[in-house]
Amino acid sequence: MKKTFFLFIILISSTVFSQLKITGYFDAEIGLSYQFSNKIQVELRANDNLGIEFNSELSLLYKIISKEEYNLNLGFGGSTYPFHSENINFLESYFLPLQIEITPLKTVRNFALVLETAYHFADKTDNSGIRNSIGIRYIFN
Repeated sequence: MKKTFFLFIILISSTVFSQLKITGYFDAEIGLSYQFSNKIQVELRANDNLGIEFNSELSLLYKIISKEEYNLNLGFGGSTYPFHSENINFLESYFLPLQIEITPLKTVRNFALVLETAYHFADKTDNSGIRNSIGIRYIFN
């Protein structure tokens, strides 16, 4: 019974995994993306740096340009501190990301290089500004 249930879960999740992407960013973040359609995807990021307070970001991205070698995405999102302290607000900022996903290897289409720039709109004085990220993405097919 356990083997049948395990096989059932794997078969069901294989269709879900075909639309999942996982990204490791070099600025100590990890992201999980889910592509709803050919044009729209959502990405949830978490900062995995132990030296700072845990924050997460949720963004909705729209694919502007889709080529075989790259995709260009534009979207909006929000940055939160879900386990916030008294000194930090729960909703830290809103942001507008511009993301390019490059698949440089023709033989291996599951790996991509992600370059992103995002402008943050924060309530605090001098907290608004541009954030740049570079990461490596694995695309589940």
